[in-house]
Amino acid sequence: MNQTSKFSRSRRRLLIAGACGTVALGIFGAASWGELTGYRASWVERVIRDNLPGIDLDGTSLQAFVKDILASERMQRKEVKVTVFADRFVPWLPAHISKARNGLEGLERYVLTEYLIGSNFFRVPDPKRATIVYSGMIVACRNPFIYMDAAFGNASG
Repeated sequence: MNQTSKFSRSRRRLLIAGACGTVALGIFGAASWGELTGYRASWVERVIRDNLPGIDLDGTSLQAFVKDILASERMQRKEVKVTVFADRFVPWLPAHISKARNGLEGLERYVLTEYLIGSNFFRVPDPKRATIVYSGMIVACRNPFIYMDAAFGNASG
């Protein structure tokens, strides 16, 4: 090897291997990003089913919920998409980094809460003996002092 060379042969190989690995990871990530919507849908369904074991869920209404929740403003934020993406490709991350764990747990709580409030879960005597049907997103806290004028759609109070 030439004494004037700043890099040894093994260092060049290491740099080339690192660059190739970075490019491959970038290509893999970019290709997977397009499939993220399908993964996000399966992630939402998995969150619901994992947190409600032994409960019969109506499949059609569950798919309607998945569509509604993915269209919600919170699920459209970039950090939420990245959190779900990281949960798929770097599953050890939430276990070791508290900010990632808190973000993922908060997102799971949000999804489960929206499903439970929008379904008949709290309106049936025993959820384990009835089919749980999602009926739509519900605003949890309505202002009881505002009355809608049906003819004009104006709020008064």
